[in-house]
Parts: sequence; C-alpha cells; structure tokens
Amino acid sequence: MIDAASFASQLVSAERSGLDRQYQIQQTLAQNKITAYQSLDTKVSAFDSILTTLADSKNLNATTTSLSQDGYFTASTSDGATAASYTVEVSKLAQAHRVGLDFASETWVAPTSGNLNIDLAGTSMDLDLSSLPAGATLVELRDAINSAADNPGVQAAIIRTGSNVKLVLNSEQTGAANTINMTLSGGSGTEYSELDTAITGRTQLTAAQDAEFKFSGIDIVSSTNKVADVVDNLTLELTQTNAGNPVTLTVNRDDDSISNNLQSLVDAYNGIIDEIKGTTLSDDDSYVALSGDATARTLSTQLRNAFFDLPSGTYLSDLGLEFDRYGKLSLDTSELSDALDADPTILDTMLLASDGLVTQLAEKIAPYSKSSGIFDDKVSTLNDEIERINDKTEQLNLRMESTYQRYLMQFTRMNELESQMQATSSLFSVSTTS
Repeated sequence: MIDAASFASQLVSAERSGLDRQYQIQQTLAQNKITAYQSLDTKVSAFDSILTTLADSKNLNATTTSLSQDGYFTASTSDGATAASYTVEVSKLAQAHRVGLDFASETWVAPTSGNLNIDLAGTSMDLDLSSLPAGATLVELRDAINSAADNPGVQAAIIRTGSNVKLVLNSEQTGAANTINMTLSGGSGTEYSELDTAITGRTQLTAAQDAEFKFSGIDIVSSTNKVADVVDNLTLELTQTNAGNPVTLTVNRDDDSISNNLQSLVDAYNGIIDEIKGTTLSDDDSYVALSGDATARTLSTQLRNAFFDLPSGTYLSDLGLEFDRYGKLSLDTSELSDALDADPTILDTMLLASDGLVTQLAEKIAPYSKSSGIFDDKVSTLNDEIERINDKTEQLNLRMESTYQRYLMQFTRMNELESQMQATSSLFSVSTTS
C-alpha cells in the first residue's frame, strides 16, 4: 500500500516547481525594479525642489546686513539689494497722535442729542449721540466710536487715573498729518455741555510726529518708523533716536547662503548619480535592479550634458564647479566668492537665464519629476506585471489542485486494486492448503 496523498502531493510539487520558481523570479525582479525606480523618483523630486528654490533669484542673490551699533534701528534686505555701506542718524521717531478727554467718572451719562465729529487727516466720522442706548455711559460712548462703520482710524480707550478717568483717542497711523480733531454740535443739556467742555479742554498726550533721520548725510522724513523706499530693496525699522551718534549700516553679499544653496544643488545631483550607479552598475558583474535599463542612464546623460551646455562663453569652473573622474560634482566656495567679486551678476547669467543651468536642468528633469512622470509610468507598468504574475500563479494553483485530485484518485484506486488482489490471493492460498 502506498500513501496516496503523499505521492500525489510529491508529483504535483515536482510538476509545478519549475513554474513556481519562474514566477517567483519574475516577481522578485519586478519588485526590485519598483523599489529602484521609487528610490530614484525620491532623489529626482528632491533635485526638482532644489531647482525650484534656486529659480527664485533671491536665493542666489542673498544679502545680509550688519550694524556698527544695535538698538537704534533694524535693517532687512530683499531680492536685488546692492552691497554698500550707509550711515543712519535718527533725530525723531514717528508718533501717533494721542489725546485725552477728562471725565469725573466712567459712569458719566452721555448726552441724548447732538453730533460728535472725529476727524483724522481729513477723513472723519459722525456719531449721532441720539443713537446711543438710553443711559449710555462713557463705556458705551467708547464702544460706539470704536465700532463706527465710518471710523477713520481712531481707537478709543478708558484710562483710570485714580482721581478721574480719561477717554483717550489714539490714531492708528503715525505721522504729523494724522492729527485727531473733534467737534460737537447740534445738542443741548447738561451732559452735552460736559462733553463739549471735555472736548474743548482735551489734552495732547502724544504729538503727531514724522520720523526724521539722516541717511548717509541726506535728510529723510517719513510718516512711519518703517521706511522701505529710501534705497531699493532695503527696509529700515526705526526704534530709537541716536542724534549725534550715527550708526553704520553695511549691506553685504551673503556668501554663506549663496554657497549653501549651490551646495544643495551639488548634493542633490550627486545623490541622483549615486542612485543610478547603484541600480545599474555592479563591480562584480552581479545582479542589480536596473541592469541594462536605459531609462536611468538616459536621465544621467541628460543631466550631465546640461552642465556643459552653458550660456556662450561661460564654464562650470567660473562658478567653482567641477566634475571628478567618477562623475561626481563638487563646489569650491572660494572660487565662487571670487567669481561673485569679479561679476556680481554671474549667477543670474549662468544659472537663471533662459539658457542657464538651472533653467536647463529643470527642463531635463521635468518628464521624470512631474506627476505621472516617467518613473511613475515604469512603476505602474511593473505593478501590472506583478498582477499578471499573480493571476498566473492563481491559475496554476487551480490547475495543480485539479491535477492533485486526479493523482490522488489514481493512487487511491491503485490501493483499492492492491487490496482486492491481496484478498483474492488469500482465497487461493486457503483453497490450495485445504
């Protein structure tokens, strides 16, 4: 007697082993390629992000500011600032007009008639006092001023001094032109007279004032302490006066920022090249995921060519860039600094022009980095291939199950025949003996 199930299983295993091995190899190869393409896609996306950063000229023309003394003003630059030195001497800071009206108590009751006009630099609001709620106090008057739709830019507040209270009006804008004026008209009564007295007797708490300063010896007047139009792409924020003690402001090219941005390009490019080499080349002729694959090598060639297809008369070495014998890119920051000293516009010319390096690299990388790009298509195709292999495996499983059942039935029948033969043989043996 034989073990029918075991024999059937062994025959099926032997019959399907070749296809199992073939499908497993195919699936492993496809999955390895997917992993390789996805890794490359990650590197390409990082490279594309760097190119986007560099395409913004402010990142290649970065400047920084320094002051001979701190505390009097701050300075910041934007794209296009010119390296230079200036002196700044602040004699006056811009101030917002601030006036106070005296009242005996904040429970003072507002008049029920009349019109309160508040003017700021020629723009005014009119508050109809009859519109205030019955029994309105100084608090409701304050709130009505602040919430008025035609408020010209005045904020009211109540200040408690201990002996009385003040209704303080403050201009939201600094500058000598932004003066607060108040008039009361058209009413009568005790409360009306009290409000009129407070208005006519108001005190100036802070004068409306322009900022005044000397910029490299030139007198400058500004309605605000933030001054952005004296020199292109330079903004000053005045914070304290320093009359007689001028501060030197120096705008320098930010070599560290520029070098770091270019180094990020170098690192991202080398990352792509290392990834391509690691997935397409083997030192010992062993298998690598993209061995023989033209897509990755085409990308490598296109990117490298862009580094040599520069604007006429320019070379990589002009920026301190060079390739070594292994195809890796490097940056010499000293040479870059020297190049910028000699020609401050060299980065715009070599990198950002229509035929510049960044522009060309962005064009070369676009088919790979875009949504549903080349690598995405490759991965999609490979996933489809894995699905087909899975379908084949499922079909094989069904076919082999049928084969197993057939073998099992055959071996079971053989066992049954053998049992019958043994029974018949026993009968003959008994008959002969008797």
